[in-house]
Amino acid sequence: MTQLVQLDYTLVTYIVIAVFGLVGFMRGWWKEAFTTGLLALLLLLLKQPDAATGIVDFIDRLVVSGWEAVQTLRQSSDMIAAAMPVEEPPVIDPKNRSIYIIILVAAVIASYFFSKIGLTESMSAAARIIGGVLGVYNGYVVLTLVREFLIGRFLPGGADMAAAAVAPTSVQVEVTNLPQSSMADAPYVYYWVAVGCLALLVALITAVKLGRQQPWGYSSGKSKGGTSNGAKK
Repeated sequence: MTQLVQLDYTLVTYIVIAVFGLVGFMRGWWKEAFTTGLLALLLLLLKQPDAATGIVDFIDRLVVSGWEAVQTLRQSSDMIAAAMPVEEPPVIDPKNRSIYIIILVAAVIASYFFSKIGLTESMSAAARIIGGVLGVYNGYVVLTLVREFLIGRFLPGGADMAAAAVAPTSVQVEVTNLPQSSMADAPYVYYWVAVGCLALLVALITAVKLGRQQPWGYSSGKSKGGTSNGAKK
């Protein structure tokens, strides 16, 4: 039987933004800026469905090419052919809303792993505060993207996309208190995109210029005498 689970969107918003803000405070502005930039690009794609379709089609071509390579390898050996039954290649449909949610999750995870390169031992209070602000921004953008990906208003196909069927044994989630508009409706949505791109650009320029040094607000964890905290073992 289907169980209905109600979620208050306002409560979810507070929780998600608080979590992202805390994570941003702990990571600092430089690391958080990479996530901000990627989310801003996804927000831009939300307003440009043709570009989103092109990207998904490109991913689909890559998947099909890889599938064809596997099938070629399969035909080269009877042992491999016996172990790998013939199947149709997976199709990535630009109108499938779950694809965009997967891309969103992958982008956030990738940005968090990428920003771990060149870890610093300590940060100033300003670096943490700015990181927290960017984290709040990221949380709000993630909520906006998830909301619009589920509704599908700005995705290829728009309102013509049929709702996905729910299996009888699944848990149906109903989000209540959903606002009528979101960041994607606002005329200043491109200002939000500009903020994310600017944060990413500053982080990239800082990384190139500083090399092995630390970005603004970060320190290498050295003591006043110039000795690293981890020098003594």
